[in-house]
Amino acid sequence: MRSKIKINAVMAALLLTSAAGADSLADTIGASKIDGNFRSYFNTRDYDVKTDESALSVGGALRVNTGSINGFNLGLGFYAAQDLGTNSSDAAKVNKRLGSELEVLGEAYVNYTAGDTSVTVGRQKLNTPFANSGDAFIIPFSFEGTSIVYKGISNVILEVDYINSIKNRNSSTFTDVGAWTANRFSAESSDSDSTIILGGTYTKDALKVQAWYYDFDNMFHSTYLQANYALSAVGSTKPFVAFQYGNQGESGDEILGEIKSSLLGIQVGAGFAKSKLTLAYNTVSEESGAFKSGAFLAPYNYSTSPLFTNNMLQTFENVDSGDAVKVTFNHSFAKVKLKASYAEFDFDTSTDREAIDFDLTYDMSDYSKGLTLRYRIEVVTSDVKSVEQINQRFQMQYRF
Repeated sequence: MRSKIKINAVMAALLLTSAAGADSLADTIGASKIDGNFRSYFNTRDYDVKTDESALSVGGALRVNTGSINGFNLGLGFYAAQDLGTNSSDAAKVNKRLGSELEVLGEAYVNYTAGDTSVTVGRQKLNTPFANSGDAFIIPFSFEGTSIVYKGISNVILEVDYINSIKNRNSSTFTDVGAWTANRFSAESSDSDSTIILGGTYTKDALKVQAWYYDFDNMFHSTYLQANYALSAVGSTKPFVAFQYGNQGESGDEILGEIKSSLLGIQVGAGFAKSKLTLAYNTVSEESGAFKSGAFLAPYNYSTSPLFTNNMLQTFENVDSGDAVKVTFNHSFAKVKLKASYAEFDFDTSTDREAIDFDLTYDMSDYSKGLTLRYRIEVVTSDVKSVEQINQRFQMQYRF
């Protein structure tokens, strides 16, 4: 029988442990934190040979985190997205990634903290390389399961996660992770119960190293390593370098068949004054007979994994083996942050493509604290017209 997280039972357990008196309860309520955001989002996708898409959505988040009762605290996160009846009645012309008439309790968890250990059970957002919130639209991804974080070793953070359900950004439903992964990779079976994640991060001075292991039950396992190092400054120039390595193989019942993937990446760059220039390279070895020719699989990611060459739309994850390069320029003006990049993807069996990105964020805190405007555009070009598109995203956000 599958092991499932029962949110109501967990909440009841929290209440039973809170028999610390009315005064303690009043103090806990007084120590609660409330935060959230409001977003207005308009997204267009213009194609050469397919139907153009667009969508407007408004919504956001309201989150509450209580104070501690004997080490326990409760967190809730309510999310909503509405199109206000502005989108086309023709479903083929609507970009469905934003969410419409959507309300969901995306977070509902109990956290217990004792010393250097924190345990979170229930619906929650995760922040691991290949399972994260991917908060690019109105509502983020969230997961249902158990997370344990330990910070008792100097400069080290250790993490263990067990997840059994995932909620998409534009959905109010939590889906079994096995069914989710099988559907994404067009597998015939979803006889997979969970994903187990083990991770560790070491940070000291200019060095940060992280190592992660993922076991996607009866499908495949994945190992990921990354190291970032800031070199000594040369005048006002601050160079840096980063490396990443990934390896994957089939696991258990091998629902996806033969999995064999090897990922390498290098990133070099330098910061100077208020600017930064970065050059990145990724390669995934072609594996004849392996699933997707040896592509590096990330079932919970949509251009949201840490691969160095990922763009707003175009990514190396889940696509194919091959090579990719990306150059990125960042600059911070007084009130505007600019990011511009160019990426080229040379796949072994899939269609090659290039992507040009611009990302502008305007800080409007002079008018209202927490208010920002953001505009993003990606232009994808290729020798195959069906791949080409222009994607634009307009976002206004107010954080409180």
